[in-house]
Formats: sequence, structure tokens, C-alpha cells
Amino acid sequence: MGILEDGPNGGFRGKVGSVYGYNLNGKCVIRGARRKSTKPPTPAQLAHREKIKLSSVFCRWIKPIVNFGYQFEETKNSGRGKFQLAQQRVFKNAIDVDATNKPFINLEKVQVFVGELMSPEGVQARWEEGLLKLSWIPNPKYKDSLFKLNLALVSLDREVDLRMAIADAAEGECAVNIPVFEREKFDYHVYIGFWDTYHGAFSNSAYCGVI
Repeated sequence: MGILEDGPNGGFRGKVGSVYGYNLNGKCVIRGARRKSTKPPTPAQLAHREKIKLSSVFCRWIKPIVNFGYQFEETKNSGRGKFQLAQQRVFKNAIDVDATNKPFINLEKVQVFVGELMSPEGVQARWEEGLLKLSWIPNPKYKDSLFKLNLALVSLDREVDLRMAIADAAEGECAVNIPVFEREKFDYHVYIGFWDTYHGAFSNSAYCGVI
């Protein structure tokens, strides 16, 4: 279905009959239907498709975290949802290739929370006395109790875990009970980020390593 823009004599976007309308650099353009290419894909095209698939699968895996961590980013990007924004960021920033040129998700580069606040610095995570102990350098700008710390745990083998407002950002350290760790031990990648609970804003997440 085509949608008229600027009245009946204006351009349109979408499909009308056998043609498509769209806006290109401020100009209304009409084209015919694209023909499916019969040429075999190039290695670069195959690699591009593999990266798109990889980022999509990964973002679906961490979707509960994405829905939380990209909620404020979504409000600034009309037409693109949380999942699409997360997928785009993973595709651009968090995919590397191994020695065989096979793409993989570099979990150190993944940002599970995104926003305009300053990210935590000097972050550390360790498993001690049955608790996940986190530490970071308190930021003087975030000394009000409205600024909280969020925690995300990502494993490629087990379900993800999200903990919201686990401590005041000004505290500089906290200990979190993770019941699943008491039942079985496997690797979790740890991310933390600040949250302005009053104005509704996050920082980009900071990667704390693997526990």
C-alpha cells in the first residue's frame, strides 16, 4: 500500500501497482520492483549475511536485557525498536573474526545498557563467599541516591540474568546473591551500568569480566 505525502500531487512511499515510491535525499523517487539476483553471493556478501544473522540470534538470546537496557534509546530513535537498535550496535561494534575468518560475538565489546550517563570506571567482579562482589569508582556526579547500579549476567550456555537498581551508584561496591551459582558453576559475563531513576537515563554498560 502506498501512502501519499504532500497531497494528491505530491510523492508517495510504498507500493502502488507495480512500482515503489520512496524519498531519497529529499527527492521523491519511483522505481520498479527489484529483480532477484541470479549471481552467486560474493565472499563479502556471505560474511555480511553471517554477521547479521549472528547479531540477530545473539540479541534474541539476551532479549530481556535488551528490552530493559535500550528502552531510553528507543524513545530517541523513532521507527526503530529496542531490538533493532541493539542488533545494529552489536553488528557494528561487537563482532570480530577468528583465525579462520569466522565471525563471533566479542562479549567484551557488547553494550547491554546504552545511554548518555558516564559509564562506571575501575570495575571489578569476583565470586567470593557465595556472593558476586562488585566494585567500581564512585562518580561525584552521581552521588544522589536517585542514581542506581544495574547488573546484567550473560552466558552463551545458560539463561541471562538482569538485576535492576542493586545499589546506589555512590556506594562503590556491593554484594549480590545469585542463587543459580549455588546449584551449578559455569561462566557468566558481567556488565554493570548507572541508572538515573528520576530522569530516565542509563550509561553505557561497563564490562567486568567473566566469573
